[in-house]
Amino acid sequence: MRTLLGWALKLSFGGILYVGMTAGFGFKLPKTILGYTVPESAQQFVDRTSQIGDFGQKTQAGFKGIGDALK
Repeated sequence: MRTLLGWALKLSFGGILYVGMTAGFGFKLPKTILGYTVPESAQQFVDRTSQIGDFGQKTQAGFKGIGDALK
């Protein structure tokens, strides 16, 4: 039972990271999840990926503006 709970937590954490990376919106992890402290490295990883998403959105908006100007 303990192994099943451990895998469920790992998969849910992986899902949170996946959503944070692909959604492109500011996503912050809570300090604790179900009583477990979230590692600082995971917090930094999510922060970096959300910044990458922001850069991607800004770049896409810039190219859209250039494309509209060329029409």
